[in-house]
Amino acid sequence: MRVHFNAKHPIFGRSTKPLSLGYQQRSPYYWWWEFLRRNEEYSDCCRAGGKGALAALYFDFGDVLSGNFKEWWTKGERGARLFGEQHLSVNLSELPNAAAWDVNWTPNSVMVVVVPLNLSKRDLQAKFAHLLKKRHGGKRGRKISNPTTASTAKYPLYRTVSIQTLRIQIEVYDMVMAKRRGELDITLAEIGEKMRLVKTAMPKSGDHPHDAEYKRNVLSSTVSRHFKDAQRIISNTAIGQFPNSR
Repeated sequence: MRVHFNAKHPIFGRSTKPLSLGYQQRSPYYWWWEFLRRNEEYSDCCRAGGKGALAALYFDFGDVLSGNFKEWWTKGERGARLFGEQHLSVNLSELPNAAAWDVNWTPNSVMVVVVPLNLSKRDLQAKFAHLLKKRHGGKRGRKISNPTTASTAKYPLYRTVSIQTLRIQIEVYDMVMAKRRGELDITLAEIGEKMRLVKTAMPKSGDHPHDAEYKRNVLSSTVSRHFKDAQRIISNTAIGQFPNSR
């Protein structure tokens, strides 16, 4: 049975014609793997062979430090097991009586309605369409806006964040950490300038000193904000949540 995901899943191409890394990076699950790799506590667990406080998480996610994303995702069908939606064993049908109700059904997985049969089919169809529109988060041809709303995955996405935002956050995080380790001699403002994070704050040769300082402050604060968001996301990967910057 084909696995369904609530978000774009990574694609790798054929063995004879592999696709570039960029196709994998279009998926938020790729970035889950990248952010988890930067969690020091989880990295320690990987280096210890899965032992430690995060052993339970390691049982599911395994070693994220060795090999590449494709190897990690495909090993034991890990990607499908962790992020794939579970198929509900329920079909659209009439409940013959109250005893047919399944106690495992939740408001996020099924909708129960009462249909007054004294109305015309046309009226019922209109009312049901209106109710479904209010109740169902999806639109034709599009994913649901909140992937956790009706997710049955073992590890659903915590919320929707653009791939570009995740890419920026992790790049900022890596540069700031390199700066802290003394591997990169650069200011926060210079990081923002290098990444062109705020186009209106890019310095120009003829800038007045006051304007130049203002732009540096804008770039510095932007880098700081992205770094703090990345820190929180990385921290929350240890509890199986992504991307959670709260």
